[in-house]
Amino acid sequence: MKYILSSVLFLLIIANTNAQKTTIKGKVVDNYKNPLTGVSIHIKNSKKGVESDFNGNFEIKDIQKNQTIVFSYIGFKTKEITISNNTDLGTIILYEGNELLQEVVLRSKNNSFSRKETAYVSKLPLKDMENAHVYTTVTSALLESQVVTNLDEAMTNATGIYKLWEGTGRSPGNGTAFFSSRGFSVQPRMVDGVAGVTFSAVDPSYIERIEVIKGPSATLFGSTETSLGGLINVVTKKPFEGKGGSVSYTGGSFGLNRVSLDYNTPLGKTNAPYFRVNASYLTQDSFQDAGFKNTFFIAPSMSYRINNRLNASVNLEYSQTESTNPSMLFLRSGIPLVATNIDELNINPNKSFTSNDITLNNSTFNTRAIFDYKISDTWTSQTAFSSSYAQTDGLYQYQFDGGASGLLLLSSITGQLNNLGLDAATLGYINSLLDPLVNPMLLEASSLLTTESFTRVYSERDASETRFNLQQNFTGDFKIGDVRNRLVFGVDYISNQRNSKNVNGNTELTSSSNFPQLIATLNALGLSPFSDAIESNFSSFPYFDAFIAANGDVIPTTFTPNATYFTDAKNVQENFDQLDPFISNLKSQTLAAYVSDVINVTPALTVNVGLRLDHFIQDGNLSTKADDYTKTTLSPSAGILYQPIKDKVSVFGNYQTGFVNNNSIVNPDGTTSVFQPTKAVQFEGGVKTNLINGKLNLGASYYHITVNDFTTSDPYALLFPVTIDMAESISKGFEFEINTSPIKNLNIRASYSLNDRKYTDVYSEKAIDPITGITGREVIEYLDRRPTEAGAKNLYNFWADYKFDENSFAKNFGLGFGFNGASENLTKNNSVAGVFTIPSYTIFNASLYYNVDKFRVALKANNFTNKIYYNGWTTVNAQAPRAFLGTVSYSF
Repeated sequence: MKYILSSVLFLLIIANTNAQKTTIKGKVVDNYKNPLTGVSIHIKNSKKGVESDFNGNFEIKDIQKNQTIVFSYIGFKTKEITISNNTDLGTIILYEGNELLQEVVLRSKNNSFSRKETAYVSKLPLKDMENAHVYTTVTSALLESQVVTNLDEAMTNATGIYKLWEGTGRSPGNGTAFFSSRGFSVQPRMVDGVAGVTFSAVDPSYIERIEVIKGPSATLFGSTETSLGGLINVVTKKPFEGKGGSVSYTGGSFGLNRVSLDYNTPLGKTNAPYFRVNASYLTQDSFQDAGFKNTFFIAPSMSYRINNRLNASVNLEYSQTESTNPSMLFLRSGIPLVATNIDELNINPNKSFTSNDITLNNSTFNTRAIFDYKISDTWTSQTAFSSSYAQTDGLYQYQFDGGASGLLLLSSITGQLNNLGLDAATLGYINSLLDPLVNPMLLEASSLLTTESFTRVYSERDASETRFNLQQNFTGDFKIGDVRNRLVFGVDYISNQRNSKNVNGNTELTSSSNFPQLIATLNALGLSPFSDAIESNFSSFPYFDAFIAANGDVIPTTFTPNATYFTDAKNVQENFDQLDPFISNLKSQTLAAYVSDVINVTPALTVNVGLRLDHFIQDGNLSTKADDYTKTTLSPSAGILYQPIKDKVSVFGNYQTGFVNNNSIVNPDGTTSVFQPTKAVQFEGGVKTNLINGKLNLGASYYHITVNDFTTSDPYALLFPVTIDMAESISKGFEFEINTSPIKNLNIRASYSLNDRKYTDVYSEKAIDPITGITGREVIEYLDRRPTEAGAKNLYNFWADYKFDENSFAKNFGLGFGFNGASENLTKNNSVAGVFTIPSYTIFNASLYYNVDKFRVALKANNFTNKIYYNGWTTVNAQAPRAFLGTVSYSF
């Protein structure tokens, strides 16, 4: 009997347990009854969960009663429901509001190249369809489809973005490329919405997406990290609830080898912090005859939900790169060009003009700590601290045309003999001794200027940059009467300091050609002030060791008697070891307060108004007070958006402002040149769509930007830039972008942009008339011309990815194909030097991949037609020919 009772009791316990287990289902919608796709639905304090499907439906099997189900979705308040007797939860409504960004990563299942909801662009969790501002997003799904290995390559997908320069690494913060957006140069200078040093070698496995915000955006982001054409924000992958990761290896042409790791894990059992680490090591040779890059990157991060109201996250990023600097041929300034296009230049794109022992070392260390606190259902606080430290040291090398013009300084020094008041006989005797020494050198220098001969120049770099940023934001979602307001109010402090001990100078020049005899003759004639002037002036020249034609041929000269094509770093270093460094310590600070309110006048009509107050403190060079100043600037913004078809079609217009504080310059004579802040005003209008259940996202806009008091280089400046101001420039254009998934498993992204920027009012208060010597003139040499930083006028890109259906003969396979291109680029454009045209290009790429279980194998062909092409910004930069890549990854 005892055994029978025990058995019955055991069966009853099992039956009761099974009875408590159930399957729940339901549908998730927003307060407009629109289904929400991809909502994270999980059982609290467990790993079990699902996502809502295309129609918002979900189902979770085998769960027990009295468990709590958590619904979380970016841009909406988190909702918790405790399961009782109901198995059909019916319709679950999520209401929009501020929510922790780390909770969910949203990617449309219907259109994986589209990511049109973000909390960074407006510092509020706004959908693109209710945002009156324009931004473009490059998603991690697109990067994976293209087998992207670096940030520069990823940026070719961004609408209206043209690469001007590769990352030079010559100074801290220049480890990433320069791009042009809406006619203005910009670098990626923001990470996760706050100030940070980004770098070209950041591993794509760490990038969740890249957001390019268009136009002057000073109201929310200030001027320190932005451009008048926009800003680039790199959004990183965050820790998530669960355990898993991936490892991958990529190999390919030009010695590419890359290993990466992405690993996420909880640090405890329940309610624990979650830890994620991304790491990679990359080695790559140049496609040219010399050059390489070796990069180590690691980024640990942690997210901890301390309680239901408070979440903390910490991110660290460290990179160490050793590389040669990219080959860039700087075109001459201040004198007419000899060649005006690639054919006339006779360039050999396979020449690097360097050797593998002329290297720079760049290290970068970023930290971010963000604390999100939910004050109430309507108010949230976010406190963010970020710091960046970047350092560069080593030898930097570049080639510039027209360097021989500096040697013509000889004529002015010896010409001053006429001012000594000597009688004709004595002066004639001195000239008879000096002319046979001076004239051959002047003739040789002049001869070098009749052809494009590039002077190979070096400097020794030892510099660092430290940046601190502290932000406090309060965001609210509340109603005044029946009018909904989504408001952000914040204060921002940025401190930036740059320290350098760079070495420049030439200890060998006055030992070459006829310089020794000339100096000895002047000393013998008792004219030592002239010989001292020659030694002082020419010793301060940058160190150079060769004159080289664009095709790589070394041009024999008496100034560089030991010139060879490949550089000997030992000789270069010996020169700098004899010189003292030039020490510079620069500091600036910015204090700011800003407010922005998105007002729903009606469900279909949204108005956005914002204002920022910036107080800029320029401490300048800490060794002098001459360049110190303070400036207070107001930056308003406004936008209006109407949805004739709610959540499907939006028509918008915006007014945005921006500014750049231009540093004061201490001139050689001790005077200070003070420049007014550059100010920009943009008017923009356009349309956005979200059609066919999210399968068709289209955006088109026209913009007009007026810029006043901007700075540029004097067109008559020889060798080195001389900064002048300019009254006005206008940039206007059109941008179009489409992300669509017209059929199952096919994703397409395409864009086109046209930018027309010109100098429209060329009066300059600082420019010196080359004839009269009077300061202040019309710089007609630039009038109605396109600035070189504007890049190509027309840009376009396309990428399509198709994954074969599971029931097809090619299941598990996928294909990718696309192209990107640009119209011609006027990399030099003024009436003094003339115009140098870089031709248009179209580059074709393709990929093939195979996914099975946890493995992915992919092949990629970049530039598979082997197109020879260039870009540049007052330079000519050869780009890589055809390259093949292969990658293998394993997810766990």
